[in-house]
Amino acid sequence: MIRALRLLADTLTLRTSPRALLYRFLNKFNYLSKSGDRRYEFERLYLEAGDPWSYRTSEYEQVKYRRVLDRALEWRRGSGGALEIGCSIGVFSGMLAGAFKEVTAVDLSFEAITTARARNLAAPNLTFLREDVRRLNLGRTFNVLFCAEVLYYLPRRSSAAVCEVLDRHLAQGGIIVLVSGLPAGGESFLHFDDWKRLLQTQFAEVFAEVVEDSTRPYEVTIFARSA
Repeated sequence: MIRALRLLADTLTLRTSPRALLYRFLNKFNYLSKSGDRRYEFERLYLEAGDPWSYRTSEYEQVKYRRVLDRALEWRRGSGGALEIGCSIGVFSGMLAGAFKEVTAVDLSFEAITTARARNLAAPNLTFLREDVRRLNLGRTFNVLFCAEVLYYLPRRSSAAVCEVLDRHLAQGGIIVLVSGLPAGGESFLHFDDWKRLLQTQFAEVFAEVVEDSTRPYEVTIFARSA
């Protein structure tokens, strides 16, 4: 109660925006209801931090983006459409737009999508949509699906829905590019991160590479349809 009154006071004195107040309330509601919906957690994060993971300025992220894109281009079987799931503020999306005829990029956050659109106005082949991957149905397929460090924000119970969505949007001969951050120096993830194993039960793994980066190691895994 005291915390809520303080937040209201901050809003009335313009120290907290009304949107931030709404996001905090809705996020708390989702948390208490155990819905597993983290949308408003990310809405608030993007509203308050803008670029919370420094995608625009991090050399580590830029090098990782280039490596992931290079691997995707090596393994793709067509130059048509790409679907980016969890596009954040659209930094990687802009790179994809230069490598594919058309790119659709989706994210759960309205704030992230708004920023992504604004920074990619010069890419007419790039479309941004606010969508929840668990209920995504675009009515078409893509040559490459990118899931770069995003699926581990989803709970285990979403795995069946996510695999169904990936299968629905994967073109014949298409590939799924999964990027997973790896714990470093004895660290452990506090969230569910068994997506590689789950995708292995539904798709055929055709390539895997662990990148032992000093900043933070990660793994690139590529899947295709099972024979």
